[in-house]
Amino acid sequence: MIQKAMAALLHELEAWNEAGRVAELWWRDDDATATSPALDTLLDISSEYRIPCNLAVIPVKAEVSLRERLAGSERAWVLLHGYAHVNHAPRGSGEGAWELGLHRPLETVLNDLQHGREILKSMFGERFVPVVVPPWNRIDPSLYQHLPGLGLTGVSAEWTGNMTPEVEGVRIVPAHADLLRWKKKQASFAGTDKVVRSIVDHLRAKRSGKADQGQPTGVLTHHLEMDEAAWEFMNTLAEATTTHGACRWLAAKDIFTQGSIG
Repeated sequence: MIQKAMAALLHELEAWNEAGRVAELWWRDDDATATSPALDTLLDISSEYRIPCNLAVIPVKAEVSLRERLAGSERAWVLLHGYAHVNHAPRGSGEGAWELGLHRPLETVLNDLQHGREILKSMFGERFVPVVVPPWNRIDPSLYQHLPGLGLTGVSAEWTGNMTPEVEGVRIVPAHADLLRWKKKQASFAGTDKVVRSIVDHLRAKRSGKADQGQPTGVLTHHLEMDEAAWEFMNTLAEATTTHGACRWLAAKDIFTQGSIG
């Protein structure tokens, strides 16, 4: 079943190959805080297929065990997953969950981001890439202009299907294909057809000039919520793409090239 659905992706990669181009993907995984069997599974896939994995880590929940576990992985990179992953939107407002909205004073939100950056930089050193991954994939666009002043040079949130906005000093690279579907805070595999379609839609949009040509296609996982079907798909995706000459996976440090700012 997975192999049949994967044929659409391989067909798209052949179109890239025929055009003499290489499709670029990147892997973002959210909500990392500590070592766990699920994290081991993720890092095993990363190691086996030599794919960089970019972990969005919650600063105030990050444990020493995570730092120690990642120290032995050459392909793991750390991104800033908000601050505490706490919803500050009023209950019953219908807005959904927001940590990086303007439901609090702007200064408070910016202070949280700055403190979170300091925590992760101290814990992970050069493994930390100063890119904001907002909890629940939501961030108020008015925050963008303040990020360079905090030493933050990138943002990764959800894809709207439109061309990515341009913000001076900040590179915006969304996640395009989420392996999970969420219902009443419970996660399950979104389905092979849906995930492959999301990947192919973005690749095709890039190839035809309808999306940012320099933007890698983002594959999103949440290792703590992945079921067996989701892991099986991720493993198959890694195998199919890494054995195709017209595809490569990128590390956050290479996507967000300004990420070396200290």
